[in-house]
Amino acid sequence: MVDVLEVSTDKSSSKNKIYRHGRRNQRTGSPRYPRTQMASKLRIGLFPYLNTQPLIHGLQVESDLDVVLDLPSRIADQFARGDLDVAMVPSIEAATLGAPVLDSVCIASEGPVETVILHHRLPLDRVRTLALDEASRTSGALAKILIAQAGGGAPEGIAFSAANGPPPDADAILVIGDPAFRFSRHGFERLDLGREWQARYSLPFVFAVMVLGPRARQRGMSARMRQARNRGIEAASTIARSYNSGVEAVRAEHYLRSVIRYDLGPREKEGLALFYRLARAGGLLARETELEFHAI
Repeated sequence: MVDVLEVSTDKSSSKNKIYRHGRRNQRTGSPRYPRTQMASKLRIGLFPYLNTQPLIHGLQVESDLDVVLDLPSRIADQFARGDLDVAMVPSIEAATLGAPVLDSVCIASEGPVETVILHHRLPLDRVRTLALDEASRTSGALAKILIAQAGGGAPEGIAFSAANGPPPDADAILVIGDPAFRFSRHGFERLDLGREWQARYSLPFVFAVMVLGPRARQRGMSARMRQARNRGIEAASTIARSYNSGVEAVRAEHYLRSVIRYDLGPREKEGLALFYRLARAGGLLARETELEFHAI
């Protein structure tokens, strides 16, 4: 059975806490492994959200893997430091990491995504301040692009954590992941960024992709992750009933089966390339990006 380690986002402690699921063992510090594990098991970084639960479930049968759960932005940082062998990272991070992208799995939507929501009290062309959920970087870039396209220019970003208290006062608030199911603020309209992207460009939006470190560039990795994804989707009903996403099981199962797209196909890649072009034009991505896709 794969070990699943989750990094707590509780800010009551000055250090992250890591919990090994199924055991009472608790450690503090960065999510590193004993030397013997580092030499053998591949370390896979995923998010502690409903949308990655099919992958987490599907990987349970793999004995040579350890799964680390943390916020998307932190997973990207851990991969960049070499602490992870495989990682689901915000798609804008994949543009700068210089690592191959696994060709079989992503987190995307075509239309409403339900868990990337921009709450705004003013029309987009009047938004000047944007409270950004610290968990994501891709969604923050997308929100800035859409606001700028509305004619308001680039808003000032203010970081906050949706899991650790109310957001600061701002013209707009971006919330992602499971907290987005429940978050609301009086006087603010809700804008689903997946829906807005699809309405403007008629393409899927890719929120996250899986990147590979040197130890993970082995034959069969793409097939293994595809098989894990398929096992997880088959168990969507079980996951929806057992995982506490904050919404009823029927909605959670619909989200897993019909809202989130896990296949990184040609149209998803087209949408990703367009997002990169817009991010570069808006000064959110420094250089031209040509991703290397790993399909073996």
